Amino acid sequence: MLTFATSVIERRLTITAAHTTHSYEAGWAGEAVFFVQVEGDHPDLSVQAQISPDGLHWVDRGNPRVIAAGEKIAAIELTNFGGWLRLAFSGATQQQPATVLVHLALKG
Repeated sequence: MLTFATSVIERRLTITAAHTTHSYEAGWAGEAVFFVQVEGDHPDLSVQAQISPDGLHWVDRGNPRVIAAGEKIAAIELTNFGGWLRLAFSGATQQQPATVLVHLALKG
């Protein structure tokens, strides 16, 4: 039987500049899906998955996902990712902020 866990990584966080989410230790899992929900009007957002062996040093994993201004939710899937996970956001500004809710679903 597989183990499954879902955690809220960011809850209605307003982003006004480049931002990285809280990191999450997930070394036990074999699969991960970040669900990114964007509330209200927002600019195009670039979302990059990042992985780390220690939670301190980060490397991009895969290609960035663009959440277009009209989109409200996106899923970013990862496998073979090592120990720690987080997301890096860019595209939001003081003039065009974005409010995000990020869930991380893990299966192992």
